[in-house]
Amino acid sequence: MLFVGLGIVAHILFVIYTTEKDIAAKLAKISPWYFLAIIALMSIPWLGYAFRVTMWSRFLGERISYSEALRIVITADVASALSPTAVGGAPFKAALLVKKGFSTGRVGFLLTWGVIEDIIFYTSGFIFALWFSSGIMDNLFGKITGFVQDNSNWFFWIFVFIISYIIVVKAKLLPEKFSFSALVPTRLKNSYLKLLVKTRQGYDEMRECFMMVLNAGKWRMFLGITILYVQWFAKFSVLVVILYALNITPDVLQVYARQWIIWITMLFIPTPGASGGAEASFLLIFGKSIPSDVVNLIVSLWRFFTYYLVLLSAVVVYQTLGFFTGKEISEIEIETPEVK
Repeated sequence: MLFVGLGIVAHILFVIYTTEKDIAAKLAKISPWYFLAIIALMSIPWLGYAFRVTMWSRFLGERISYSEALRIVITADVASALSPTAVGGAPFKAALLVKKGFSTGRVGFLLTWGVIEDIIFYTSGFIFALWFSSGIMDNLFGKITGFVQDNSNWFFWIFVFIISYIIVVKAKLLPEKFSFSALVPTRLKNSYLKLLVKTRQGYDEMRECFMMVLNAGKWRMFLGITILYVQWFAKFSVLVVILYALNITPDVLQVYARQWIIWITMLFIPTPGASGGAEASFLLIFGKSIPSDVVNLIVSLWRFFTYYLVLLSAVVVYQTLGFFTGKEISEIEIETPEVK
């Protein structure tokens, strides 16, 4: 709650200090129906994700209600906002499912299949963006290439350091106290070993789950991927609603294609929730296609509705579901065998 509160306050202050008063006054004239449409669109990813978790869980013989799956999805969504985009909330989701009583093999299947679905989605988005926004892709690649060239010396020395360290370690020329294993705390190493043991134990079961799905769950695979696309297009549609609310008629295909690019670039931004990098990517990709006098306001609204409002809503929905179900997801404790 502290992180969410500070983030929202900082975001509002940013909007106030970077937006002209006459532009900000436009917000008061926006019809409330636009805001209701945005809230409805932002609820679709949660509802769709919870449906997919429930569908696969019941197919694999695990018992979980839709409301419980929704709480897990919302909690994992908050966790993903506090971690880099590439990491997401998968580790936390796994812990919650294990605590719920899922076997490690079935949890492994759910996470692995989720990664496969994401790869299909991002790959199709990349192809879609190349087809409809080739100019933007060329510009983006030019920016990335220029950044690499400008910092080539740093990349070179970092590469040399890593290779030198590996060679020294392999040759056993480095004192034991300076080795990487010595720098990692014992508790962290034990946790890693325990997790490794659980992973190996669940591998065979996960493989059996995949075989079961390939034999009798093909339509569920198609349905799950379809729902995944619906979730993302609902999220992408938020920007379309914002533009229409400010009397800007967008090229809808371009809006979808360019947002695909933004979310792909966010995977490589190491900050929690891609903070800072998401806004920079938006301005880089949409800066010339949106009127300059409202572009800062639009990026602020887009970020608020797709990030900060999601966090704030997650807390409210989570507590509401907890009140009706009478259950709380609190401490995450995963029992693992002793490793000697």
